This record gives sequence, structure tokens and C-alpha cells, in this order.
Amino acid sequence: MKRLDGQKLEFLISEHANLELLQNKIGCKEVIVHQDGKCVYSGVFGTKSVGGEAAKRGLIYRAASMTKPVTAVAVLQLVDKGLLRLDDKISKFFPKAGNLKVAAVAGNKIVSCVPLKREITVENLLSHTSGIGCSPVVDILGEKNNKLSLNDAIEDILSKPVSFEPDSTQRYGVTEAFDLAAGIVQKVSARPFDEYLSENIFKPLEMENTTFSPTKTQWENLVTMHNRTKDGKSENSATESGCVFENFLCRRMPAGAGLVTTADDYVKFADMLCLGGTTKKKVKVLSEKAVELMATPHTPANFENWCEKWGLSVRIVVSDSYPHGLAVGSFGWSGAYGSHFWVDRENRISAVMMKNSRFDGGSGNASACQLEEDVCSSLR
Repeated sequence: MKRLDGQKLEFLISEHANLELLQNKIGCKEVIVHQDGKCVYSGVFGTKSVGGEAAKRGLIYRAASMTKPVTAVAVLQLVDKGLLRLDDKISKFFPKAGNLKVAAVAGNKIVSCVPLKREITVENLLSHTSGIGCSPVVDILGEKNNKLSLNDAIEDILSKPVSFEPDSTQRYGVTEAFDLAAGIVQKVSARPFDEYLSENIFKPLEMENTTFSPTKTQWENLVTMHNRTKDGKSENSATESGCVFENFLCRRMPAGAGLVTTADDYVKFADMLCLGGTTKKKVKVLSEKAVELMATPHTPANFENWCEKWGLSVRIVVSDSYPHGLAVGSFGWSGAYGSHFWVDRENRISAVMMKNSRFDGGSGNASACQLEEDVCSSLR
């Protein structure tokens, strides 16, 4: 195990974050890095909105796809309890799913649909191997369930064909597969999904500002969306009223994208994964086996051999050729608006970066890659 040099880490993160601000590549950013569950670095940069007050610790950010690992933990808790299996067919919970069909597409049109050769499983939902909610079907049919409740949205999802046979390939989907996973959590636990998360993840981890439905105070503390214009200036970017993620109403609870959170909250979640499913206060949230399942590649046999692979809601570094220095076995995820986290269990590191911007977001965003390099360069 290597130790972090806190002084070097602070220098590198500050140097690069201030350069991003100077070049208008970020509006504000908060970074927290822990090792052995203890804070090695914490810093906030920029302003809450362009031209507004200085950013401070504890601001609220749209987690976007960093919602996915939270949903996966909820599912895996039920697996731990023996109430659910990853190889369960989803038709066990949604009988309509037994009649799902796969679309044949030509010229940006669905030309036919045929029954699936085998049924979709819970594991498929969490590993982007289900064919639900991804291209090309979602590009053709569009998004029509953004204003519905989660339960009604699930009915809509199950009325559409899927994009490919389960396990035949792996393709990213924004939320619909994870919405079905959330629906399964509701059915098995007999609790609304947001209540289940609150009782079984957020309260045990003391994540006080993580929710699908922000309070008035939380809305006021939400970071304004940033963008960078074509001529290189920063600007505030409009967001739809009453929506955390794009035009999804809060009551829709998109289980792949809809949470708001703080860096302080999310690093507690990351620490729990780093410590094998148990909090620093020895509260067990997930089993060690479940964490290992989450961080094990779940990819089709014929899938390309990249230096990263997808597990259950996370990407995993699987090769020393990974360009930004993370140790093999490190895992985490990113959000569309630039948020990013990873866990390095070999070196017992949990790192979280929060930003909300339409410039440089999503997987592999420059801010996230730079942070990985800064942390890895600070190991000795």
C-alpha cells in the first residue's frame, strides 16, 4: 500500500483547478480525497454561479449518473438478505417483461420486433447488458416518460422493444434499466424507492443532503449549471424548473440519474465501498462479497478488451495500461455534468469530485482525468 503525500496533493489539485477557473473550464468544483477513511484533502474552487458568491463547502450538486451506484447498492443489499438474486429474471417482478421483444432497425426506423431468445435478468439491468433504454431504440422513440411517476414510467418502459438481445453486447443507457431495478427494490422491500434509499443507505451513512426531491433550502444551495461559450467565456446555463436531471420531474425518481448530493455526503458512500461495505463507525451497509460483485467486470465474452470494463453500475480499471494512473481494480463512475468518483481498495483511497457543467462532463472528462493523475502522482 502506498501513502498519499497531502502537501503534494494540495499543490497539484489547487494548481490545476485554478488553471481551469482561469480558462473558464469550470464554474465551481469541490474535491475530497480520503485514505483509510480519513481526509487527506478537501478543497472548493470558484463561485456558486457565474458572477455570484464564492463557492463553499457543502453546496449541493446534481449527481447525474453517479446515482447509478446508489441504486446498485440498494439491489445488492436485497441480494445480501437473500430476497433477490442477480440471475432472477425480471419477469418474476414484472410479468410483462416476459413478453419483451428486440427491435430490428434499418434507416433509423424500427422495421420489426421479435421475441427475445432469453429473458433479461437483474444483473443485465445493472451491467448495461439488457438492451433497455439505450440506442438505437431510445433514439428512435425518444423519451416520453419523463413527467410520469416511477411506477408509470416502468409501465412505459416495458411497452417498448429493447435494442439487443441480453448479454449479446454492452451499451450505456441513461436511466431506464436502472428504473426497472428501482422498481424491483420497491416490490421486494414493499417501500417506495426513495424511502428505501433513505432508510437503508442515506441514514446509515449520514448522507443528509442526498435526495431525489430537494427541499426549499436544498434548492437554494444547488449549484447553478455552468457552461463555456464558443468564445471561451463562462456563463450560467438554464435548467428546467422542478427538475434535477434534464427534464425529468423529481417525482419521476430516475434511478440512473436523478439524485442531488454533496461532496461530503458522497465521499461517505465511497468510503463505505472502499472499506468493504462498512462505515467508519462500523455500521454494515453491504457485505464484502457484494462490494466485490459490484467491482467485478460483467461483460459479454466477445466484448473488446479495453483497459476499463463495466461491472454492476461502475467502471473498473483492469489493466496497467490505464492512462491516468489508477491501480488495477479501482472502480467508480462519473456524471453527465462532470461529477466523478473512484475507490482504490489497494491503496484505501476514496476520491470524489463535484461540479455541475455542460462543458466537459461525463465519462473521461478532463477535470476527472486530471484529478486521477494528481492523486496518483501524490502516492509514495
